Amino acid sequence: MIRTALITLAVTVGVGVGVWWLGRCFSMAPATPADLMGGLAIGGMGAAGIWVVLVIWQGIHESRVIRQVVANALRGRAPLSDEEFGSRFYGPLLAPVASRVRRLLAEHLGCDLAGLIPTDDFEQWLPLSSGPDSAADTFFEEVAIEFRLTRWPDGLGSFDALVRFVAEQAPASRQPGSSVLPC
Repeated sequence: MIRTALITLAVTVGVGVGVWWLGRCFSMAPATPADLMGGLAIGGMGAAGIWVVLVIWQGIHESRVIRQVVANALRGRAPLSDEEFGSRFYGPLLAPVASRVRRLLAEHLGCDLAGLIPTDDFEQWLPLSSGPDSAADTFFEEVAIEFRLTRWPDGLGSFDALVRFVAEQAPASRQPGSSVLPC
């Protein structure tokens, strides 16, 4: 972000000075401070336009990279719906948690996770999204809110570890007589 701001500032100043210089070179009247300010204003608008285009391009590029990396990792696997995934790999108590967490992950990554298996290291895909509203931040935040989690581990390693952690930590799973870990 700081790098983008510095580039934007440099472009603004550069375009403004360039417009002022061109106006000074091709004008019959001597340049005034108002001419410089006008050039800086035009440069600022140009830089803002360039910044908007760069932000949009970066978002599109980031989405494509995430989809490509995830698709390559899941290539050749049988596609399963969220519910099929939950029931195939988890027992009846963990299946709804696994299905919902997988659905949330797919939404935040913006890609198809039909080939995901419990041993996949989903955390390697999250850093591909950057910024304050990255896929990692928004995914973990939404999981914590939805399952009312009060803490989060440093590293999980696999999707299965995430599902089991969520099931163990979610307040609904701590009711008397409920066992969430049998598969």
